[in-house]
Amino acid sequence: MSSMGKATRKAEDNILSDLGPLYHNYSFFGVNNDQLPGIYELNQQAKAPIIIAYIAYAIAKSKKNAEDRVSLTELFCADGFYAMVASRLGCNRSIGIDNDKDKHFENANLIADRLNLPGLEFKKEEITPNSKFFSTDIVVNVGGLYHVDAPEKILELSYGMANNYLIVQSVVSLATEREDYFEAPAPGWTWGNRYSRKSFDKMVRKICPKIIDQHFNELEGNNRLEDRGSVYYLIEK
Repeated sequence: MSSMGKATRKAEDNILSDLGPLYHNYSFFGVNNDQLPGIYELNQQAKAPIIIAYIAYAIAKSKKNAEDRVSLTELFCADGFYAMVASRLGCNRSIGIDNDKDKHFENANLIADRLNLPGLEFKKEEITPNSKFFSTDIVVNVGGLYHVDAPEKILELSYGMANNYLIVQSVVSLATEREDYFEAPAPGWTWGNRYSRKSFDKMVRKICPKIIDQHFNELEGNNRLEDRGSVYYLIEK
């Protein structure tokens, strides 16, 4: 590669550098960026391979013909990373929704523009059991259910929005295996909630009868047992 080519490639690699440390690492898109310190890197390494695989499966299975258009909504999208992944994987319309409480959402449009990703929409809105959102082929609810006061109602909302597939990820406690465990607010917090691995599974199966795949791993960036379990579900309608 010529020196000019190397310089161009280096500039492309660093197109997000002026934004400072970001919630996600964007190496999936061939971009080098600084990531926020602490829990973010290790937790993304645990979550991203499973969630991206589920998104790719759902997009592929939502197409009967090559020209079919596929839509996706990512709830509680933070910086919109998985909505952007869906766009790169061939989703024609990809919507990210977040209330921007933690200020990760404010750069979503700018990041998507710099990555030259088509068909993306970002909406700053609260997500409540009474929210009215358009249905899409795929709904992604990853990292949102353990933040809310009524997780069962939000799961019902998510399931109702999905025409073909729902993808769920949530934190669960490893401090107990009780099948009836539910605590709100979450232990040590003033908000959110916590299930055990078994009680969360029971809740999901009550609402979502057709689970295609599920997975469990540990979020190595989180030290407390109450915050360390991570469950994943690929659900077909």
